[in-house]
Amino acid sequence: MYLKEIKTSGFKSFADKINLSLDQDITCIVGPNGSGKSNIVDAVKWVLGEQSVKTLRGDSNMTDVIFSGSKSRKPLNLASVSLIFDNSDGYLKVPYTEISITRKVYRNGENEYYINNDRCRLKDINDLFLDSGIGKYAFNITSQGEVTNIINSSPYDRRSIIEEAAGVLKYKKRKEEALRKLTKTNDNLVRIKDIKSELSIQIDPLKAQRDAALKYKDFEDKLKDIEIALIASDLEKLNFDFQNNKKQVEELEEKIAKELSSSSSYDAKTESIKKDINNLNEQIAEDNQKYIDLTKSIERLNGEKNILKERSKYESDDIKVHENIARLTENKKSTELKLLSLEEDINIIDTKIKALENDLLKEKENLNSITNICTEKELSISDNNKKIHDLEYKIKSLENYIEQGSYMNSNVKKVLANPKLKGIHNTISNLIEIDDAYSLALSVALGGAKDYVVVDEPKDAKEAIKYLKENNLGRVTFFPISVIKERYIERDILEQLKSEQGYIGIFSNLTDYNQKYENIIKNQLGSVILVDQLDTANRIRNIVNNRYKIVTLTGEVINVGGSITGGKVKTSSVINEKYELNQYVNKKELIVKELNQLKQEFDVEKEKEKAINDKVLAKEKEKILLAEEKQSKIQHLESLKQEFQNISSELDDLGSLAKDTIKDEEKKLLDKIYKLEGEKTKLEKENKLNLENKEKLQTSLEELEANYKVSNSTLRDLEVNLKECEIANSKNSIKMDNLLNILSENYNMTFEYAKNNYILEIEESMARKDVKTYKKELQEIGPVNIASIEEYERVNTRYEFLKKQTTDLEEAQVTLLKIIDELDSVMKVEFIKAFKEVNKEFNKVFAELFGGGSASLELTDPDNILETGVLINVTPPGKKLRSITLLSGGEKTLTAISLLFAILNIKKIPFCLFDEIEAALDEANVDKVGNYFSKYRGKTQLIIITHKKKTMEYANNLYGITMQESGVSKLVSVKLI
Repeated sequence: MYLKEIKTSGFKSFADKINLSLDQDITCIVGPNGSGKSNIVDAVKWVLGEQSVKTLRGDSNMTDVIFSGSKSRKPLNLASVSLIFDNSDGYLKVPYTEISITRKVYRNGENEYYINNDRCRLKDINDLFLDSGIGKYAFNITSQGEVTNIINSSPYDRRSIIEEAAGVLKYKKRKEEALRKLTKTNDNLVRIKDIKSELSIQIDPLKAQRDAALKYKDFEDKLKDIEIALIASDLEKLNFDFQNNKKQVEELEEKIAKELSSSSSYDAKTESIKKDINNLNEQIAEDNQKYIDLTKSIERLNGEKNILKERSKYESDDIKVHENIARLTENKKSTELKLLSLEEDINIIDTKIKALENDLLKEKENLNSITNICTEKELSISDNNKKIHDLEYKIKSLENYIEQGSYMNSNVKKVLANPKLKGIHNTISNLIEIDDAYSLALSVALGGAKDYVVVDEPKDAKEAIKYLKENNLGRVTFFPISVIKERYIERDILEQLKSEQGYIGIFSNLTDYNQKYENIIKNQLGSVILVDQLDTANRIRNIVNNRYKIVTLTGEVINVGGSITGGKVKTSSVINEKYELNQYVNKKELIVKELNQLKQEFDVEKEKEKAINDKVLAKEKEKILLAEEKQSKIQHLESLKQEFQNISSELDDLGSLAKDTIKDEEKKLLDKIYKLEGEKTKLEKENKLNLENKEKLQTSLEELEANYKVSNSTLRDLEVNLKECEIANSKNSIKMDNLLNILSENYNMTFEYAKNNYILEIEESMARKDVKTYKKELQEIGPVNIASIEEYERVNTRYEFLKKQTTDLEEAQVTLLKIIDELDSVMKVEFIKAFKEVNKEFNKVFAELFGGGSASLELTDPDNILETGVLINVTPPGKKLRSITLLSGGEKTLTAISLLFAILNIKKIPFCLFDEIEAALDEANVDKVGNYFSKYRGKTQLIIITHKKKTMEYANNLYGITMQESGVSKLVSVKLI
């Protein structure tokens, strides 16, 4: 590995872009004093992370390194330095053959660091070169005048040179990190114990409140279920009674109207009947007088007949017998015909009733079947309604969760919600759409990057960061569209992956997004591989040589470098929530579709049920009417049979009396008597008929009067019943209103919802007893703190969490102390080993450069290797010194150079940058040092800033730094052959 190129722009006196190309040989950079050649060293130290402005020969802040202008040029707003390394030998353990590190500083003081044009942290650069021999404080970069500091520094400061040679800086850094973590762990442990102690005081009272609240809530829930079901049941019954009473009220009002209408015609009917009775009375009186006259005439003729009877001793039957026989014979025939007709009617009615009963049986079977179907569908509809209600609640919760960005970091939400910030787009996860099957893997692949905020320009990110700092809102990572570069996988590797079984694709190719975010999405997902399972991932990792992240569908990850992450995935991001929301929406749509179909089927079945029910009621009504008609005809038949029997008996009695014994001589007298008797009989019949008519009219009049009285009584009864129904309905209405108010005010619920979702499953009496019991229990418990349930869970969860944290921190303390002990052991071994090797090599180099003498290193505290300082003991040829402070300036410089060369001899260093380290030496010693430089050709790249011609003679490449324009350094290269 070697430094291939140094690029500067706007750094100190390098106003223009300067590209300093280097190879593995010795390169010298020369130039007059003040030309800016030492700025090359400052540039290298600065890009490697130097933070001290004074070390870089500035005044107050880091912006002093930006070109400040000259007489002919304006000041610049940006300083940039890049170092490009050739890593084809794999000296640095990264998968790149060429490594570029860049640092930029803007006039506003903002610093940026890059590795291979990817934005990074200073820590990433320090970690990259850790224990590589390259660094801002490493001995491979020696600034002007610093070489003698090796001699003049304290023994403790001098030990860092040995540590660099020993390669223990990484262990030292790890130890420092472990110590920081240990300190932080101790602080956290103290703080957690304080919080835990405070929480332990709160838990017991909260638990008591929680238990009381849970008991109260349990009784309240039980009361709610039973009381709502009871109210729904009562309302249903009250409504049924209300509707029945309402129907009765309508019927009663109709009957009352009819009664009132019939009573108005009573007077007219009674007057007409009374008039007819008076007319009959007059006719009866007239007929009675005629009857008396006829009787007298008949008596007179009978007297005459008696005289004839005495004279002739002749007797004869009365003509009435003949007349009665004729009349009864006619009545008998008429009655026989009526009997036959009635029997036929009764037989026809019986046939109709049997047919109706068969029809009713079939219709009732159909009705039962359809009723069962309707009941099943009602249950299914109720079940589906509950499912839809539950899904709507979940969908609403998820929509609110996504809309409010509850999955986001609170700092991110505040940035996105601030309208004053310009150029803000959204988080990366919100800009991506992906197939549901890949959502879990995508969430894992993005990790913390899901909350990175995409912005237009770095200045937009800068404003947002300023807002976060001013409001003390924490940290947010921003991705400017204009600077983020995409990542990708080489084409040949992609072609090879496509043929692998279980390979799904590159994540950036599986997502949908707006093309303007392409570089952002490909930066995060362009080099992430998606596979089906962990076995496939382990097979593919060998193909890509652990250079790319691999994610499985179930969330396992093989990271760059080979580490594996797996286990239970607990992610909460918009990607997961959208996936779950889509599932719930699809499920709801299916259930709604099924529900609509069920409702249509239910309506059809209900119509069938209503039609059949109406048909059953009509047939039952018809059956009742036929039964009444049959009973009426049977009664009439019995009456006619009795009448027929009476007529037959009377005819038998009269048959024997019919004889004709009247003699001719008495015929005339008898004819007169018969005639008068006939008139008398006729008059009797007429009189009887009139009397019957009078009796009928009298009966009708009495019936009218009775009916009127009954009608008045019925009307009063109807009015009483109407009043009772109206009062009952009023009471039911008040009860229903009260129950509905309880549902609405106490439970915020409608009757329909209560009826569909709360079914009374126990006896009503038991339910009322339970309601009374639960209300009494609630009253006895008294006021409770419902919030204590959640508060106790929160406090207890935190307490248990802190208990676990305490255990984890105590275990972490033990682990960190163990790690520190292990690091100390390694550092001791490596330090002693390096110390011995450097000490031995130092003596050799010193003797070679001084032409004799001896040199050694000594530990100030051999028993405390981790804290010991390093002393330098030297004896130049021909001298005996007690202290190195007595050496001359040239001797100190040559001694320091000897120590540097000794370290270079035992530790491979990619390159060294020396700034006039031989300035204090005379020509002879410069030649010795130059000659020693030659030994490192092909081993270590040397870049030397010098004034010495002798040193220049050993260079393969020569660059000159001039200042042709005031305040602006230029680069001139000379190729030496």
